[in-house]
Amino acid sequence: MKKIFVILTIFITLLFLCNIKNLSKINKAIINKNLSEAISVDVEIKEKMFLSQINDIYLNIDDYLGKTIKLEGIFTINKWKDKTYCSVFRYSPGCCGADGTIGFLVAWDNEYPDNDDWVEAIGILETYEENNHNQLRLKLLSLKPLLISGAKFVTQ
Repeated sequence: MKKIFVILTIFITLLFLCNIKNLSKINKAIINKNLSEAISVDVEIKEKMFLSQINDIYLNIDDYLGKTIKLEGIFTINKWKDKTYCSVFRYSPGCCGADGTIGFLVAWDNEYPDNDDWVEAIGILETYEENNHNQLRLKLLSLKPLLISGAKFVTQ
């Protein structure tokens, strides 16, 4: 009888601890959802015109600097030399067919999602200097993984 009681107590304790961990994840998701809904967005990059809208931003940077931009895409972390670059992008036509990417570098002070997660990113468009060149990026206000992804490859 004591063995059954001990095993039952351990099982209930483990179940309780697992639920606390899951509640923590749920609470983070709710906080992120509420935060992204509370942010005022100037430009929302939609799936149908993803390529065109981002091209317009790169061609008319001065019209968009300081604006809050929202987009969905693939989150990735890349290392080059001694630097780490994070971005939110989608695949697009390139020089050799479907080998292009389009999106933004992103900077975030919080924990990043997993590489290749589908995310919603909201950030302020800014420039920063690297190697004597101005670079464009989104300084993120919100970055949340999504369960349902959009089109990973865009043509418009």
